[in-house]
Amino acid sequence: MGKRGRLILVFLALTVLSCVTVNIYFPAAQAQKTAQEITEEVRGVKGEKKEKPQSFRWVEVAYADQALEVSNATIRALKASMKERYPVIKPYLASGVLGESIQGYLVLRSTAGLSLRDRATVNRLMAAQNRDRKALYKAVAQALNITPSQLPRLRGIFAKEWQRTAPQGTWIEEKPGQWVRK
Repeated sequence: MGKRGRLILVFLALTVLSCVTVNIYFPAAQAQKTAQEITEEVRGVKGEKKEKPQSFRWVEVAYADQALEVSNATIRALKASMKERYPVIKPYLASGVLGESIQGYLVLRSTAGLSLRDRATVNRLMAAQNRDRKALYKAVAQALNITPSQLPRLRGIFAKEWQRTAPQGTWIEEKPGQWVRK
């Protein structure tokens, strides 16, 4: 086979390889249920009872048992840490000092009217909570066998649940850079 034949063969091989599609499974319903359970537990709120269409009830039932199994020592410790810290964070959310981003993390919105001591407290609390959230997302992803490339999608699911369970007055990021008061 000559040089030209080898080039054609390489070209054909690359063409075939470029057409391969990798389908990565993402357990969206299970991730949603897990995020809902965790955020409600951390924030101490009961789930909002929304009537779901009949066709979607099977998804909830099918994943309810699995979502309850998404727990291990790391996840339980992170939930306990965030739950213990939340009563101190809650007033800062309600007053608009802290906000809930679409990335699933707390952000500092305004320090107006805060003393230097309170600013330091808010920054310390926010950093600790965000550190725990980051570790939580990673632990839940591992428990659900979600690839690291899908972590932003999992954070987005958690972000919606953090926003849903946030107290009135909290700043919520609806789109990048677009904030509204809950």
